[in-house]
Amino acid sequence: MSMDVFYNLLEKLESLGIALSIAAWLTVLLGSLGLILLLRRERSSSSRIWRSASIIGVMALAANLTDYFVTFHRSPDLYLEVNPIWRNVIDTWGITVAWWYGFSGKILLSLVAGLMAAVYLTRRDRLYPERAASFFDFMRRMGERSRSWRDRLSNLFTVFCFFFAGIQLFCFYIAFLNWRVDFETDPRVPPVLPALVLTLLVIGAAFLILTSRAFQKHIARGRTP
Repeated sequence: MSMDVFYNLLEKLESLGIALSIAAWLTVLLGSLGLILLLRRERSSSSRIWRSASIIGVMALAANLTDYFVTFHRSPDLYLEVNPIWRNVIDTWGITVAWWYGFSGKILLSLVAGLMAAVYLTRRDRLYPERAASFFDFMRRMGERSRSWRDRLSNLFTVFCFFFAGIQLFCFYIAFLNWRVDFETDPRVPPVLPALVLTLLVIGAAFLILTSRAFQKHIARGRTP
């Protein structure tokens, strides 16, 4: 049932036409430029942060390109491709343009993932509470220093950046499914939606644990939030 809903959603997106594909590509391009400008204004971006963000960006690139090349290996004419954004490019401009569209899109997505990782690492201290007696107290009080709706939106964006960077690794699973052409009939392979929900839960747990550990190290150095 969940896969039926998923495929119905893809069909509705595909009906939006090539405009959706153009908008998606431009959104990623402009998003990467916007993140670069945002990070240039952040004085606290250190070489250590950029090294960590670069590692995450490389991992995202590996995941995205694995999905990309496995897709072409299994379906050189992209006949089996279900991504509506890519399908519209194939139907409108042909396979050659679709090849470059997909490749450049994967590169840009990976760049955005690395930049968003840098945003999280640079701005996560704004999520720290005044104090926290335990991990669960940290969870309860995280973001309490927000004084305005702008602060809260900024904190939500920081959280989103972590999730966006992390979800890129899900492309490894998509590549696995593309490689296993029988995945829909194999009961041992979890469907896309349950696997995606599980991945988001894991990313959420990782966010809480890593942010809490960073807060503890911050306090151990004698610093105040």
